[in-house]
Amino acid sequence: LVRLLVLDSVAALFRSEFQADEAVQRSRHLLAFSNTLHRLSHEYGAPGVCVNQVRLVLPALGIAWANQVMVRLMLKRLVGQVQSDSRSSAPRKLEVVFAPHLPRVSCLCGVWEEGVRGIPDDHSDLQPPGSL
Repeated sequence: LVRLLVLDSVAALFRSEFQADEAVQRSRHLLAFSNTLHRLSHEYGAPGVCVNQVRLVLPALGIAWANQVMVRLMLKRLVGQVQSDSRSSAPRKLEVVFAPHLPRVSCLCGVWEEGVRGIPDDHSDLQPPGSL
């Protein structure tokens, strides 16, 4: 049973496969890929998550891909450590950047071996790297 489809580095596939003068062809392939992902998500009731590591918030795949996105989340690593059952994790801030059905909110979370879990809001001292 698949409950979540995670695809990493989608942008890398489309940047390396196409030359600069093949923008129209790249857009067609992106739209076909997006349509397949939407269809699989609907057919199996499993959301699709496309993950990309970013340093700058720029539309790496252009407007064609940006218009296919249903929800955009930003996960930022913060400075510090949080504990869970004698194990620690770098804290993260998960923010809803875009979603037609959700307000723009954020929460703190940590990543442990068993998965991602929320962190109580009493950690207001946590900051993004370089902001201290």
